[in-house]
Amino acid sequence: MHKEILIEDLKKKITQSPDTDENYRALANIYVADEDYDSALKVYERLLERFPEDMQALINTGSIYFYKKDYERAIENYLKANKLDPSSYAVNFNLGNVYAEVGSFSNALKYYNNSLEIKSDSPDVYNAIGFLYQDNEDYQEAKRYYQKAIDMDSNCAEYQINLANIYQKVGEFESACGHYKKAYEMDKSDKKACLCLANVYASLEKFEEAVKYFERTTQIDPNYYPAWVCWAIALADSGDLDKAIMLFKHAIELDVSKPNAYLLLANILIGEKRYQEAISLYEKALKLAVDKTKIYVLMANAYMMLENIKDAAKYYRLAMKEDPDNLEIKLIYIDIANNFITKKVA
Repeated sequence: MHKEILIEDLKKKITQSPDTDENYRALANIYVADEDYDSALKVYERLLERFPEDMQALINTGSIYFYKKDYERAIENYLKANKLDPSSYAVNFNLGNVYAEVGSFSNALKYYNNSLEIKSDSPDVYNAIGFLYQDNEDYQEAKRYYQKAIDMDSNCAEYQINLANIYQKVGEFESACGHYKKAYEMDKSDKKACLCLANVYASLEKFEEAVKYFERTTQIDPNYYPAWVCWAIALADSGDLDKAIMLFKHAIELDVSKPNAYLLLANILIGEKRYQEAISLYEKALKLAVDKTKIYVLMANAYMMLENIKDAAKYYRLAMKEDPDNLEIKLIYIDIANNFITKKVA
């Protein structure tokens, strides 16, 4: 109730004294604290109508638009702020972030480098540039920048995990393991670091160590869906299919809205020649997945295993409609369709 009275009082003050910027800021701060960003934006926009060169209002407006994923308006406000003060570290760094988000590599790198010229000892910028190169699939440069961030702040778990992720991606599992361990040792309640460590041990085929960390992850958070899925994958890779099936089913019970566990479990059942069960799981995954092409192909393959050419052709045709430029799917569909027609004629 006190807050509502304060909001009404500030609105009244703004009406009575529209050139007093402190009232706009105080009102916007209340809305931001309540995560009412639309109301905060309206206040900042009114403030900027009166004071178009208000640096902090431009930055805050840009940040709200960035949060709302309205990147064009975020850039617009950050660029206005940058024009007012090109030497602002915050503005340059924010511009780097928003350009990275929209996939403009050159602009993102330009503003990140500007940030480093202003503040050369900022590990956050080196970490951000690492992300930029990682998104651009330049893993050597990503590794170099993540390492620079760590050299400046070796006690940041995020930097350790980011570098470890690169080592994992390029197959340097021992190096990845070392950095994941450092991150985990910093906070043994961090389920993500613990899961990363479990996964890298699985990649090294050190399944006993992997199980230890999978167990620890699920103790930290028994409802952590990715942990159960990753554990099931590791078990399948180690040859323990019965337990893998059990864990995939548990993951599905935890979250019925994600297609991954359905697909992975179905793939195992295909290998076990349990085709109808697999098809049922593929059908459930279809209802949840955005990209359906792969699932249609998997279903078609399952029907082929059952020698049901009619349904196999149906799902290859659906896959072809989803991805009409995929020549491989098109050729398989034509071959299956011809076989179906030949058998029907015969």
